[in-house]
Amino acid sequence: MFTPSAVHPFEPLYQPRVLASITCAALVLYVVAGFFTNQLHNIPGPWLPALSSLPLFVQSLRGRRAMWIMQQHKKYGPVIRIAPNKVCVSADEGVKMIYSNKAAKSHAYDAFRFKDVKMCIGLLDMKEAHARRKALLPAFSRQNLVEMEPVIRRHLERFLEWLVKFEQEGVAIDVFKWFRYLTFDVITDIAFGQQIGMLESEDNHFISQVELRNKRNSLVGPFPFLLPLMRLLRMKLADDWIQADEEIAKYAIRARDGWADSGPENRNRVDILARLEEAAKNNPNTSLTDKETIAEMMEILNAGSDTTANTAMFTTWELASHPEIQNKLHKELVEAFPDPSKTLELEKLEKLPFLDGVCREGLRLHAPIPSYLERIAPAKGLDIAGSHIPEGSLVGMQAYTNHRDGDVYPDPNAFVPERWSDPTAAMKLNFLPFSAGPRACIGLNLANMQLRIHLGHIFRRYRVIPAPHTTQDSMEHVEFFVIRPKSGKCDLYFRRV
Repeated sequence: MFTPSAVHPFEPLYQPRVLASITCAALVLYVVAGFFTNQLHNIPGPWLPALSSLPLFVQSLRGRRAMWIMQQHKKYGPVIRIAPNKVCVSADEGVKMIYSNKAAKSHAYDAFRFKDVKMCIGLLDMKEAHARRKALLPAFSRQNLVEMEPVIRRHLERFLEWLVKFEQEGVAIDVFKWFRYLTFDVITDIAFGQQIGMLESEDNHFISQVELRNKRNSLVGPFPFLLPLMRLLRMKLADDWIQADEEIAKYAIRARDGWADSGPENRNRVDILARLEEAAKNNPNTSLTDKETIAEMMEILNAGSDTTANTAMFTTWELASHPEIQNKLHKELVEAFPDPSKTLELEKLEKLPFLDGVCREGLRLHAPIPSYLERIAPAKGLDIAGSHIPEGSLVGMQAYTNHRDGDVYPDPNAFVPERWSDPTAAMKLNFLPFSAGPRACIGLNLANMQLRIHLGHIFRRYRVIPAPHTTQDSMEHVEFFVIRPKSGKCDLYFRRV
């Protein structure tokens, strides 16, 4: 007997519910097959990240990427899979292997650009990055940094005047905000020989633009689909991200033009632009184009402000929370500088062992950029801690995990500056607050110098006490490329001693 199904034997499959089931089954089969054929299928880790980048994406949106990765290391070991083609390593043997000249940066750094020109941090080609870095290095030489000391001190004195005012009024000061005012004023003066005046105006609009840019870079870099998707959905945040980049670029251009118009006789001769100009005259091969100069100035403004401010803030909070450590630091500073009204010279500050330990411990527990910094596994891959990471895989490490390795740093979650009085080789190797290798942060010496100057002057003059609502919970880390406290503030009382 003739029936419609005899002509169309697959007709029952055309029903929407059945088609949906078949599609889902096909997707599952595709994903499972991909899992077993992927070159990383032997790398341990939770099952879902092996199939999808969704867990990493969600944790990144929450500002908890570094903490989530550390949890996976605790559960699965020193080499783990955090996404279908991403591996994170905590074994210290990985430091030199991953952050060497052989492993190039990945496209996660593509977000670091000014229009069509990448910043030094975002350059993927090793030779191009080396040439750009060579052009920038004279500005960060030891001699130039020492000449910058009076510039830093000038802004610090204005910051200290505010501390006097707040103490007289008997109110707590939000150092999360005020340290950023200080470091933005310092970095704009150091970069362009000009002052943005945040300590005078208390205007944090520019800071909010840098925050937006950090959030964008932390998400759009590893997840490039995000910004086009947000624009397609007409999300206001996408426009805010784009506007933030434009405003930072406009400021850099205005400042550069103002620097150029001021004339050589009126310029601050230790500023970074002046050093770049001198270096280009001495060696034309290191000269930067106009766009390259703007791109680097944007990155210096970004990297030289929030990172230093947040480390200073977290370290000050640690000292406020540990009065016995604060007393020990104050005693060392008093012995070195009996008269608090006199200048605390950088050369002398750098020789104080306990201050050095405090700064290092602050950087260990509160690394300014704590999370996964990605590279591409080179030809023949990498063999680390018994695992083979194939060529072309994305691989990285993160300071947040290595800085909390109990085998390297006993009692790793405790603030113990004394541990740095005689650091082991393993402590030095695993200390990664500014990354490692030839692509490490070019401004690390400037950051270290500012940290010692700021903390030295503050704790020579003041005893610092946390406000009742400034707690371990309120200061919990959130990270969007740069760390910040969960509460978005850090209220402390300053008492003159």
